[in-house]
Amino acid sequence: MLKLRARYVFALVLLAPLHAQGPRKPAADGLVFGEADGQKLTMDYYAPKGPGVHPIAIIIHGGGYQRGDSKSGSEAYCADFLAPAGYAVFSVNYRLAPKYPYPYMVYDVQRAVRYLRHNARNWSADPEKIALLGGSAGGFLSNMVGLLAAGGDPKAQDPVERESARAQAVVTLFAQSSFATVPLNADVHALLDPLIRQKGEAAALKEASPITYVSKNAPPFLLIQGDKDEYIPFSESTNLQTALRNVGVKCDIIRIPNGAHGTGAWHTIPGAPDWERQMTEWLNATLGHKGAVGEGIRERQPRR
Repeated sequence: MLKLRARYVFALVLLAPLHAQGPRKPAADGLVFGEADGQKLTMDYYAPKGPGVHPIAIIIHGGGYQRGDSKSGSEAYCADFLAPAGYAVFSVNYRLAPKYPYPYMVYDVQRAVRYLRHNARNWSADPEKIALLGGSAGGFLSNMVGLLAAGGDPKAQDPVERESARAQAVVTLFAQSSFATVPLNADVHALLDPLIRQKGEAAALKEASPITYVSKNAPPFLLIQGDKDEYIPFSESTNLQTALRNVGVKCDIIRIPNGAHGTGAWHTIPGAPDWERQMTEWLNATLGHKGAVGEGIRERQPRR
């Protein structure tokens, strides 16, 4: 699994001012963290509030493995409240299926972790306090990269590739943990069909399922999902929680009653939990951070 790694190069870009009003704007757009198959891999940087050293939050967008980008609202919204809490936030782009099927996007997210670990001092950030935060397809990637916990290649010419891709915390929003337990749709076929043709369906689904890689060495996990998700059964979260807890790894769930797929309407659900606040508090506790909680969170409907 994942024995081959694409060749990457990296570069830095100048930072631009952060806008304080409306949806949070990146302090830097299109920061290049690698190049694969002639395609630049980029991410957006959201500057943390307050003095550092700052923990790092890597946002991984959704979009059915074939769509979306670093500004996809359901995931990028998390920068609105994590940057004010003192997190150096980076929202990443990755290569998309079907042109780049599994496992290429896994390689790209691992590259982002390695790049940020290697260059953390450029943002007054802590290379040993890295959290992955993904939604939907990005949640699959946060699950997978968090559980693979890949080390670096000590013989790599590129110093970034010598770095570990291990994360210290994983937050997953409405994501699949096993392809073997949910009927395959067109998006998943776009991601996995080449692997299925190569290895057969059962072996391919096992290889590509994050739950396959659960071990006692996994970082703490927080799973956030609506129990009326129209795409991902809530059991995808509870199954992963059970597997992690069975090997002694901390895994918590925030359940959004009547919540659908995506964060967009959660704040309109009367009585829904303050998942943004709970997420930030969980990350603070897990990473030993004391960031302020509350700024940038959407106004909620009155509770009934």
